[in-house]
This record gives sequence, C-alpha cells and structure tokens, in this order.
Amino acid sequence: KGMKLWSLNPQTGLWEEEGDFQHDRSRRSKREERTFLVGNMEIRERRLFNLDVPESRRCYIKVRTYRSERYLPSEQVAGVVVSVINLEPTAGYSSNPRAWGRFDSGVTSSNGACVPAFCDAQNP
Repeated sequence: KGMKLWSLNPQTGLWEEEGDFQHDRSRRSKREERTFLVGNMEIRERRLFNLDVPESRRCYIKVRTYRSERYLPSEQVAGVVVSVINLEPTAGYSSNPRAWGRFDSGVTSSNGACVPAFCDAQNP
C-alpha cells in the first residue's frame, strides 16, 4: 500500500482521499537519510490534511464511564473524553512499523463511546 494524502471534510467529519504519492527514486547522497515522496494533486479549498497509509485492520473499543467502581447503569457518566493509544506491535504479527504510534479519542454519551483502534490481522 502506498502513501496517500487525505483531507478532512468539514461537513461530514470524514477523511477523503486526495491523491497518491510515489517514492522519488532519484539518486541522492549515500549519507542522506530522508525519503522523498512525489505526487500531483489539485487543492480546491483550505482543509486539514493528513499524509498516511490506508489501514484496513480497524477495530472499535466500546468504553463506558461510571461515577464509581460499582458500574451501575444509573452511575454512567456522559461527556467524558476517552483516548485509545495503540502500543507497539507484538513481534511476529503483521502490523504497523514500530515507529508509528496511533491514537484516537471519543466523548462518551449515555451509551458510552466507540473509539477506533487498530487490530493485528492475525490476532484481533
């Protein structure tokens, strides 16, 4: 899978694919440790942009927040910001490179929150 440019649609709140990038294969100094990506796209409006690789191994974590450790439905709390931080992948599984950390957040409602996370393809 290749690197893609995504933009956040302010009306839908969804990321939309803007275009592809290719590795620049031109010869550079052997000591240079940078990677260059080349792409051509038309930017039509001011948006938030993200450079990322598409990911198909998405899972969701259901989170509920409570006022006490009794976990009573009457003590469930809405409006709490919860964050999911994916730890480094376990060796031997097909997962993201170790240098890539991913996180996402959500706000609980009366039914809790479903926060996106990334699963391993071999060990969900």
